Amino acid sequence: MTLAADSRGGSRLDHLATGRASAAIKGAIWSLVSSLVPAVLGLLVFLATSRVLSPAEFGIVAFATSIATVGLAVAPAGFREALIQRRAIAAIHLDTVFWLCLGAALLIYAALCLAGPFIVGATGEAPLLLLIPFISLRVIFDMAAAVPNALLVRTMSFKMLALRTTLASLVAAVVCLALLWFGFGLWALAASQLASSVTTCIGALAAARWLPRLRFDWRALGDLRAFGLFSTGNHFISTLSLDQLLIGVLLGPVWLGLYGFARRIFQILTDLISGALNLVSYSLLSSMQREPAKLREAYLLGTFASSVVAFPVFAGLALVAGDFIPLAFGDHWLEAVPVVQAFCALGILTAVGVLQSSLIRSQGQADLWFYYILGKQVVTVLYIFLFSGWGLVPLTVSLVILNGLMWLPSVHMVVRLLRVSAFAYLGSFALPILATAVMAGAGWLVQQQLANADVVLRLSMTIGAAALSYGAVILLFGRERLGRLVGFLRRR
Repeated sequence: MTLAADSRGGSRLDHLATGRASAAIKGAIWSLVSSLVPAVLGLLVFLATSRVLSPAEFGIVAFATSIATVGLAVAPAGFREALIQRRAIAAIHLDTVFWLCLGAALLIYAALCLAGPFIVGATGEAPLLLLIPFISLRVIFDMAAAVPNALLVRTMSFKMLALRTTLASLVAAVVCLALLWFGFGLWALAASQLASSVTTCIGALAAARWLPRLRFDWRALGDLRAFGLFSTGNHFISTLSLDQLLIGVLLGPVWLGLYGFARRIFQILTDLISGALNLVSYSLLSSMQREPAKLREAYLLGTFASSVVAFPVFAGLALVAGDFIPLAFGDHWLEAVPVVQAFCALGILTAVGVLQSSLIRSQGQADLWFYYILGKQVVTVLYIFLFSGWGLVPLTVSLVILNGLMWLPSVHMVVRLLRVSAFAYLGSFALPILATAVMAGAGWLVQQQLANADVVLRLSMTIGAAALSYGAVILLFGRERLGRLVGFLRRR
């Protein structure tokens, strides 16, 4: 027996039934525009901290963050996705999931604090004794925000989500830069993470205009249990920073700092390109579970739009990384250049994988996605143990190759759900791949011609030539696709 929607909240708990395409595309545009501010602020903070902190200090903060991420990974965050995916929910579902998440978060935080001294004893890094409980406070605030965030995504309130994210990024940047100015060093970086979580939690509660009642219902939890548990498993595997934990243990804080530096650049770009897409696509595709034609059209257009943006950004960064990284962040990060370039290849796969994950989970296949991610994570751990002795660069390259190989099973899942041929699906990437290849060739030729020129001139000319060549190919061969995207936006 399931619980029907009650009078508290009424229809505002339902999925959108009309105007979804327009709401999704406008939501993506709104989120992309608003994501520009957090991305710029995040880049400024990253530039400032990378010039002040050493790779070893970056590594210590990254390791403490990884410990806190273990807490976030084991939390029951998958029930948030269950609230989004379920066709009908009641207010009691919201209250039950809130207290489940908050209660679990408090227990997890206590466990992390108790584990701190043992971790310090094992690693010999004394700053972790205070860093771990400080950064781990994120677990409580992130879990308290789970239900209001689910409400905002479920009702496709992307404007409010974007404003919340922008405000959190602004507060985090101000806190970090202020503490950095006063000489707090690595604590500035740690404080910015906590400030972002606190602001996001408060902003989500205010934007959703929702507060929990003091009640918990086992029947309501039972309605969400199957999907919620598998989604929690997916969340555990995808959130757990096993790569950083193992690299920190096996290679030490300096190499973890270089790895974390490259990973942070990857995350900034991924959040800017795919963050809004992930948010919009999961809600939109969940609302189309019984409309296969619309589902297929929305997914293929989304795949094209995502790859058109992501491919040139990541390929372009890989092209200019040798000039850009030391110029922007300092010569002490020169060793991170090949790692950044490897992460760029991973960024292209991630941009594609975001939509694949949204499609599979939105169609009630959270269990299938869980087993896929679990297998991928197990193989990743094996790769780290096998290749860590070779050094950081071979290890990172091996992880990229692994992700490329593991992408193939997800293609099979996608074509099965969409009921299209693999050729039709892969055809969505043909034009972006062609344009990116032309772009890379043009940029490389400019670099060769200006090999002995000033680095700023070479960088500027390379970016200009790459952008012009990519845009020309897309406009020349992609007008029909771009026209369909515009039509999708105007449709009601």
